Amino acid sequence: MANYEAYFMVGGVLTALGKLILVLASGILFTKQRNLGTTLMFLGSVLSIVFSLGTLLLTTFSAQAGQESVIKANALGSLLTPLPYILFAIGLLLFVIKQVKKHPGNG
Repeated sequence: MANYEAYFMVGGVLTALGKLILVLASGILFTKQRNLGTTLMFLGSVLSIVFSLGTLLLTTFSAQAGQESVIKANALGSLLTPLPYILFAIGLLLFVIKQVKKHPGNG
C-alpha cells in the first residue's frame, strides 16, 4: 500500500505556499494602489489563510466531542471557506473594471 500521507503533506505545503504568494502579491498591489478592489483582494487573501486555519483548528478540537461534531465542523468549514475567495474575486473584478476605464484603448 502506498504512503498517501506524503501526498497530503505536499498538497498542504503547496496550498500554503500559494496562499502566501497571493497574500504577498495582493499586499504589494494594495500598498501601490489603495482602492476598494485592492482592499477586497488583500482582505480576501488574508482571510483565506485565517479561515483555513480556523477550520483546521475547529475540526481538530471538535474531534474530542465525537464524530457528529467533526461532521458539523466540516460542514461549517465548507460554508465559510469560499467566502474569502468570493471577496477576492469581487475585488479583482472591481480592480479590472477600474483599470479598463483608465486605459480604454489597450486591447
